[in-house]
Amino acid sequence: MYKKISMVIAVLVILSLALTGIGLAQEDVQTAADGYFAGGTQNIKAADLFDVLNDGDTSNDPVIIDLRSPEDFALGHIPGAVNVGVKKLFTAEELAKIEGKPVVTYCYTGQTSSQATSALNMLGIQAKSMLFGFPAWANVAGVATAPFDAAVDQHDYKVSADEMMADGVFDPATPLGATVADAALGYFGNGTKNIKASDLFDNLNDGDASNDPFMIDVRKAEDYAAGHIPGAVSMDPKTMFTADNLAKIPTDKQIVVNCYTGQTASQVTSVLNMLGYDATNLKFGFAAWSPSGKYSFNAATDSGNYKFEGSAEMADAAVEAPAAEAPAAEAAPAAEAAPAAEAPATLPVSGGVLFDFTWLYLLIGSGLLGTGLYLRKR
Repeated sequence: MYKKISMVIAVLVILSLALTGIGLAQEDVQTAADGYFAGGTQNIKAADLFDVLNDGDTSNDPVIIDLRSPEDFALGHIPGAVNVGVKKLFTAEELAKIEGKPVVTYCYTGQTSSQATSALNMLGIQAKSMLFGFPAWANVAGVATAPFDAAVDQHDYKVSADEMMADGVFDPATPLGATVADAALGYFGNGTKNIKASDLFDNLNDGDASNDPFMIDVRKAEDYAAGHIPGAVSMDPKTMFTADNLAKIPTDKQIVVNCYTGQTASQVTSVLNMLGYDATNLKFGFAAWSPSGKYSFNAATDSGNYKFEGSAEMADAAVEAPAAEAPAAEAAPAAEAAPAAEAPATLPVSGGVLFDFTWLYLLIGSGLLGTGLYLRKR
């Protein structure tokens, strides 16, 4: 009799542990996301990075990761930077090289480095994305091109002042991995996702509403209210990764995220993908959709034009100017341009419960009681 009872208990315990593991697998990625974004996204201006690298104290120098192609890296890069593609960055081998070290990532425009930065912080790595990419460091013909050209990249599409609420209730998406590391590799291993404003416009106006994406605007509420992409809902990135707010995002549609210039939306986009959503970043943000959206960086006037390393002919002619002498950058929207408050040094591994186990424990208890009574009668 006792042998039978022991077998029943063992089966129920295994079932309990299995279900608990499923719940925690989802919770791990979601909780890390909520923990990071609640503290504000992590960015750094080129001028501030220059100051850190030239303060005479090498102990605070970050590992600088250039995410661009090897060919462009060879032409010119920030002195001391290492070249690692985003598809390789999240492998265990590469992550081991930067564990416990401060990191600054940069790319062409800040879109890819932003996507990588949020994931790195979720892994416990103190990373910052250099705003607006390599042109913010050095804008030299043949080495860097302006990340945003209004004549080409900006459109004059219709905007709306009708406020939309994200009020649906959807089942949670399934993360791309049981851990943050697995989910990050699952997403970045296939490259990052971005969409041009012209492609989004074509999709919304193709006469087929069934393929319209769910659009999230993560700008300040007052800027959203002044004008946004028709149909977009407003969500605050600092709170959108709670379990309750994620439940408002559909899992059966493409998600398009926009901000001012693509810096913040990119950080949101990569994490949504890690959580199992099909999300994409609107390249260059709302500034690409409408002239009412301002791109807060002009490479011709705002670049620091600091010295760089590389094979480009103009490398020796680059001007190494102290930050105070660099051209004053146009003030970017506070939500993106100013480096956000530091995220907590230690991010929680677990937190809010996504899976309620109360019913499971009641079921196990009832099962054990019923089994005991049944066997006792026999």
